[in-house]
Amino acid sequence: MTLKKFFNGFILLILSVLLSSYHDVPFGKDEKNHFIEPVASKLSIGMLHHGGVIFHLDRSGKHGLVVSTENVGGAKAKYSWGCSGKVIAGADEVKIGKGMSNTQTIKSFCDDESFAAQACIDYTHAGYGDWYLPSLDELELLSNELGGDSEFSKLVNFNRGYYFSSSQLKNKKHKGNYAWSINIQDNYALFSQKSSKHQVRAIRSF
Repeated sequence: MTLKKFFNGFILLILSVLLSSYHDVPFGKDEKNHFIEPVASKLSIGMLHHGGVIFHLDRSGKHGLVVSTENVGGAKAKYSWGCSGKVIAGADEVKIGKGMSNTQTIKSFCDDESFAAQACIDYTHAGYGDWYLPSLDELELLSNELGGDSEFSKLVNFNRGYYFSSSQLKNKKHKGNYAWSINIQDNYALFSQKSSKHQVRAIRSF
């Protein structure tokens, strides 16, 4: 046997051993036999993921938004939007992806003791503490995907009645006193007085 043939045979032997070792790793454990969290091959709307239920996925299909499976503060808890009569500059964004910035802006400029945005910031669930109050479009999308008589209703447990968004009304005359809210079950939007008490549902991005 030539040295070249011996060398090639040795390389093939090493590769076969490595491959067989790889396939012997049990499902759900890494190479050190530590348990790892199973990862779904494909994420989808309505799937439990990262502490909540998915209601939005970006184009990659790997990132998006989840909503908490319970009302912030409990099934009967209600909160005002906060700072009635005060215009919170920068808290009137409505688009998807703006809920976080709205929430942080409200927190920075509202001195009330208890309000919807602060309740979401203080909320922790399933080991996650980076929740926030959804923007109007985020709340509408949530209503469209998971509200009403959707097949996921038992996962999200929405009540009847209105839920506050983090979007202050843009109308110059009324933005100091009104913010958008949505009846998630009936998919109906309404601008509510900031002093009104509505239910709150938190979302987070992943």
